Amino acid sequence: VCRAVAAEVLRAVCASVLPSPSQRSRFGHAADAHQHASAAQPPAPQPSQRSTMPKQQAKAALASLSGAGQHYALALELPVGADATDVTLTWALPAAAYVDKDEVESRGSWPACITKVEFTGASDVEAPEFEAEPHRVGLRWTIDGCDTLKLNVPVHVRAPTPDASLVLGGRRRIPLDDFVLRVDGRAYGRPADAAPLAAYAALPPGGPIGAWGVAVATLMVLFREALRVARCLTRRKRS
Repeated sequence: VCRAVAAEVLRAVCASVLPSPSQRSRFGHAADAHQHASAAQPPAPQPSQRSTMPKQQAKAALASLSGAGQHYALALELPVGADATDVTLTWALPAAAYVDKDEVESRGSWPACITKVEFTGASDVEAPEFEAEPHRVGLRWTIDGCDTLKLNVPVHVRAPTPDASLVLGGRRRIPLDDFVLRVDGRAYGRPADAAPLAAYAALPPGGPIGAWGVAVATLMVLFREALRVARCLTRRKRS
């Protein structure tokens, strides 16, 4: 009797602690599903495995302006690549500046890899500033085998219009950095921190006072030269 009672008690305890066959089946399916879901997800990258490659920067063109007085040159350096075949420059110029078409198309100092130069736009080299208007010009270079292209584009400043507010004359800034470069249709920009490009024109005295001052100074110089000539003639007669 004691053994039968102990067996019943042990069976009851085991039934309350251990899961039933149906429960074990459910637990097994859940564990398999969790294992498959974990296998489907890629492992998270470790800090040492993350990409540390720098982002590729867009190519930029280097530009500078040299010269003085009425004659300047826009110096350009473009990493075009050996496969490039076409480079264009679209340049918005103020009325005070111009590019000579004959000069750029016939000059012989372009790099040897340039096979053809074409100019489009206005090119009035004789007009003063007050008769000219802001205009747009274009230059196109056909190239063959240029890896890095270096160009010097001549640009000139017109005779400036006097400013009535500047009685004694002065200087005026002429911006020349409004241009777009393209290599085989792809635009090349200047670096964000690039300095602005500008020429400086010397202004004559302006206003009525300045004009009278120039006239008086001119008359004084002429009178002085006339006296010097008269003295020379008098000495010759005496001798």
